[in-house]
Amino acid sequence: MSFGLLKHFKDHKKGFHAGHEAKFVAHVIMGSDLGSVLKLMELRKNYPAESIRLITPRLVNKKLLIENYQFGVSQMRSQEAVSEIYKSHFDAKILPQKFLPHFYKDGKFHEFSGRAKSMELLEGEHFFLNKGYRLDISSLFTTEDWENLDTIISQFIDIRIVEGIEKTEVKDLVEKGEWLITFKDFNKVSCENLYSSLSPKKFLGFLKNKDQMTPDVIDFCTSTNIQAAISLTWLMKKEYSSEERTLFIPQSMTHEWGHFIVEFENTPEGQLCHGLFLIHEEEPQTEDLAGKIKLMKRVIERVFPDFENNIYKEYIRFDEEMFISDVKDSLIEQISFDYPTLKFVGQSAQMKPQFSNEKFLSRVLLS
Repeated sequence: MSFGLLKHFKDHKKGFHAGHEAKFVAHVIMGSDLGSVLKLMELRKNYPAESIRLITPRLVNKKLLIENYQFGVSQMRSQEAVSEIYKSHFDAKILPQKFLPHFYKDGKFHEFSGRAKSMELLEGEHFFLNKGYRLDISSLFTTEDWENLDTIISQFIDIRIVEGIEKTEVKDLVEKGEWLITFKDFNKVSCENLYSSLSPKKFLGFLKNKDQMTPDVIDFCTSTNIQAAISLTWLMKKEYSSEERTLFIPQSMTHEWGHFIVEFENTPEGQLCHGLFLIHEEEPQTEDLAGKIKLMKRVIERVFPDFENNIYKEYIRFDEEMFISDVKDSLIEQISFDYPTLKFVGQSAQMKPQFSNEKFLSRVLLS
């Protein structure tokens, strides 16, 4: 090999590594949910824009937030949590349902407190037994921020596929690189403060040097419970119910398959029907989920005749980590002591002791 060609390869290799040196950012938020967006809006008020990045595997915008948090069955079921949320989100619009949930059996709906007994409630369904609270997602933001939210997010978002997260030793007193995040495209970001809105399970999966982390980190990430689900919202051509309540409709009257959880909501655009079913299989197949959606429509049609023919528009959300529960706040407290630059936000955020039992959207808004 000639000297010139050898030099070319060396220069090319040197340039490759130089082009993939870790870029330092003081504050990095990881996630694509409401918790990550709220953290972004908080940080941009206190720090320079160039010191903040939102790392997410997909585009995040107003449309996504509306479909994920305003559409769908109510994910808030605690009056105490709502009262506390108003202390930090002063202009929030959170409206309670007027009636308690009912279940369907023998051709009609029944109260859970009555003599009739429902089909067995499967894991995760008990949460929906209390009255729901419906959130106007725009009310969490100032009018100006909501109008310009897509533009604001676009200034900070970095769409990347994460390869790994590593706790590093600080070697620079100016650019204090506490955490190193690597991506599938070989790029790297170093940061001082890391805010994770990922599920603890996913965070642990990305963590490279697990053996060097304290046992509390591993315990916290492995002890949380992750629930997959499919959420659907249909815009209807006609009104089916004027009652604001949660309905439990059995998936089968002969098998203990759990329930389809259904709510109706009247909006200026027309009546919305929200549906939810929890997924208990470890690795659900696409064809099985499609079959479940078809079953859901058929079952609802038995209760509300001609339902399918009156669907005007359909929104479907599948999330393998839609609900995160069993969050151990005592472990988060210890992790915050051991790693002050690591913060869990969203559904895994730390709560005050009196709110340690809160979960899902309530936990997101209380953090």
